[in-house]
Amino acid sequence: MNKIKKNIFILFAGLTIQLQAQKNYVYVDSIIQQHEKKFTLLSQYLRKIYRDTVTLQYLLEKSKSTFYPEAQILALDMLGKQARINSNYGKALDYYHSALELSKNLSDKSYEIYTLNMIGVVYRRMDAVKSALEFHDKALELALQQNPKTREIEENIAISHNSIGNIYLLLDKQNLAMDHFRKALEIEKKYHNKLGMAINYQNIGSIYETDGNLEKALEYYQRSLIYNDSINSSIGKIICKTSIANILLKKDKPESALEIITPIIKTAEKLGDRYYIADVYYNYGKTLLKNNYTLEGEDFLFKSLAIAKQKNYPSIAAEVYKELSNLYEYKNNPSKALRYYKLYNEEQKKVYNEKNRQIVSDLFLKQLKKENESKIQQLDKVNKRVTQKLRQSKTTLYFTFLFLILLGILALILYKQNQLKTERKLMHMEQNLLRAQMNPHFIFNSLNSIKLYIIHKRSKDAISFLSKFAKLIRIILQSTKDKEMSLADEIEMIKLYVSIENIRMDNSIQFNMEIDPSLALEKIKIPSLLTQPFIENALWHGLSQKTEGDRHLNIRIYPKDDKKILIEIEDNGIGRKRATEIKKSRIFHKKSLGISLSSERLKLFSKTFNEEFRINFIDLFDSEGKPAGTRVIIEIPYTQNTYEKNHS
Repeated sequence: MNKIKKNIFILFAGLTIQLQAQKNYVYVDSIIQQHEKKFTLLSQYLRKIYRDTVTLQYLLEKSKSTFYPEAQILALDMLGKQARINSNYGKALDYYHSALELSKNLSDKSYEIYTLNMIGVVYRRMDAVKSALEFHDKALELALQQNPKTREIEENIAISHNSIGNIYLLLDKQNLAMDHFRKALEIEKKYHNKLGMAINYQNIGSIYETDGNLEKALEYYQRSLIYNDSINSSIGKIICKTSIANILLKKDKPESALEIITPIIKTAEKLGDRYYIADVYYNYGKTLLKNNYTLEGEDFLFKSLAIAKQKNYPSIAAEVYKELSNLYEYKNNPSKALRYYKLYNEEQKKVYNEKNRQIVSDLFLKQLKKENESKIQQLDKVNKRVTQKLRQSKTTLYFTFLFLILLGILALILYKQNQLKTERKLMHMEQNLLRAQMNPHFIFNSLNSIKLYIIHKRSKDAISFLSKFAKLIRIILQSTKDKEMSLADEIEMIKLYVSIENIRMDNSIQFNMEIDPSLALEKIKIPSLLTQPFIENALWHGLSQKTEGDRHLNIRIYPKDDKKILIEIEDNGIGRKRATEIKKSRIFHKKSLGISLSSERLKLFSKTFNEEFRINFIDLFDSEGKPAGTRVIIEIPYTQNTYEKNHS
């Protein structure tokens, strides 16, 4: 019975595989029919089948028969990747070299540059430094020659920089590696390539770790992990978590390191990439040893070593030998410790020997020479163009220069004329405002009040009134000379003006002024006589018409922020609507110029001095919705002597 069930299961599984294969073949046929040639788009289409080697072989044959080299190259690329993952590097190189020959015949150099980089990646996995550097350098050189540089080209430049950086890192050339990683990261950020950013953040973190800057290394590893999580890159997450675990070991936190690295063992084994399995086994074994799990740790080190020797990973083998040497030294077994240390040195020499150092130095000098030659050629071309243009256009340059001078003079004249026009307009407004403030009616009534005091022999009141009146006239006249006055002088003018008008109104006004103590009254400068028209309006159009109840005039001055102050003028009079109705009902009524002139004047100040003045009128109402007065809020930018400096 069990045998029958097993056969049925095998038959069912076979049918499922056949159905999926047929489905994939149909998908490949649709891609062949579309005949997309652009590297990025075609890569995206083929991503769905990149692990299915049977379907990839079908794609390879189909693209050959339909003369579709772009699809043929990417089929070979994906087959090469699968061979590389399985550590079959010879087969991977065969696929990639076939792809390289095809790509050389294409006008789109993205395919050739990409294939050169992929060959370099295979050699780098083999720790074949010389060959890896040669192919990545060829890819970078060819990519830099392309103009204009498409996104595909720039992303391949990033791959080249990243790979060359990794080789420099392997050979302990941290400064050179960092330079290449940062160049790669800049390109990946430009296109918001999350995988590219994850890879380069990881690589930069490894440099900081090598330099002993553990906090900075951890910061970059965590950045990399965020991007790897967002794209669900299993290999990326393995690399990041392994690196974070190593940082925790160096920070003497072995328990935390073990907690992070343990779950990724199964992930690595499931992926099947022998290189990463060997690397994870090594790091897991090292972490177990730090947690005093000696036997288990030693076992995983030997598992890692077996894969590294079988697949020829000298850099991983070297690290394992070094860890085993330390272990046996700890176990007080000096002969084994020495033996493994010698093996460590032998493996290190395979990667980091004098020949490889010379290759790196030669490549660095070659790249430096290329960059300098390129800069010299560019400068030479620019110099030739400039010289030629100068020879051809001396006369044109002369007339252009003359025209620009004339244009500048004309612009200056127009600017001065506009400035004079603005100043005249401002002066005219200020003169009109002065006339509005010193209207004959006000002067006559004030002098009449003084006369009445004298007639009634109230000499003290007469002297007091006359003193206030004289001070007020002095402030008003002084304001005609200055475009601004201190806030202290403005406050004094307000008090004098309200006091004089209140006397004329039988002292029926209850006046209150609140000033924020934090304001430096003498230092703050504002446009002169700014508030008088609004106070006059509150007194004579709001409060004087009120027949019932108390009459209140409240003025508050306080900072809005460190650049602006607010002046609030509030009365509990009859309100603007009723005051307008009363004015219209009179046979003779004069137009209130003070407020309109002040508003225009502030608009002109805003335009001239690039400072924003605001006036806001708010109608007040009581609980029954009846008019209960008016509040005027004036928003004033202030500095020390701002307007005067601009005006001069």
